[in-house]
Amino acid sequence: MPLDVEPILAGENEVASAKRMIGRLCDNYTRFFDVIVADALYMEGPFVNFCLGRGKDVVIVLKNNYPSLIEDAQGLFSQLEPQLWHIDGKEIRVWDADGFRTDTIDVPLRVLHTVETYDEQAEEDGRTITRKVTKNWWWATTISSERLTTKQLWRLGHSRWHIENNVFNTLGRHWSLNHCYKHDPVAMVNFILMLFIAFTLAQCFYKRNLKPKMRKIINSLIALSNQFYAGLGVVLGKGTTMHSGAGPP
Repeated sequence: MPLDVEPILAGENEVASAKRMIGRLCDNYTRFFDVIVADALYMEGPFVNFCLGRGKDVVIVLKNNYPSLIEDAQGLFSQLEPQLWHIDGKEIRVWDADGFRTDTIDVPLRVLHTVETYDEQAEEDGRTITRKVTKNWWWATTISSERLTTKQLWRLGHSRWHIENNVFNTLGRHWSLNHCYKHDPVAMVNFILMLFIAFTLAQCFYKRNLKPKMRKIINSLIALSNQFYAGLGVVLGKGTTMHSGAGPP
């Protein structure tokens, strides 16, 4: 459920913009969310402390953006035996530890590291081949192991891709989020906010109100939005013809 949008102003990066939006979200939706999941760009003391000051925990992808923290974690994890999981066809080795201190963040951090190995289908010379893929993941969080299990933290860390795919990718591909109808800052923000409202209402209707018989016919949110679009054409006297797969105007 997309909640808000904030422009990135000239001369600033997206972290500065995000802090303004998070502050507003905390005021408007005080108890709606507890944790902010973010990309590696956000792994910096001022941002983490800002979120803590608003009563929110963070889970942030850890890369070379905080080398001292990774070095400390690597030193400890080299002395520990990893947990071994088998989930959804993946073999996952897991290291998880609390109590890491940094110079710029006000609270101790917890670091989770996974090495995930799985088979992936790929096209090569016109043939489908199976290849072994191994990916290393690192996360830093303000949530202690007493409050969240290792597996819950792992799922939470990966949930950022679920948000990316099921909100922004869907809105961009099927709901015209990536189209600018008027090159004016106020108009662009208003369009995005109205699109968020329409997307949220459509999801609520599809998931909570669509009757079982209709669900067999309208089996996706895109199919439902196409029905809305066709119905609008009838109301306006423009017929019901529309391009297959087209989203709302």
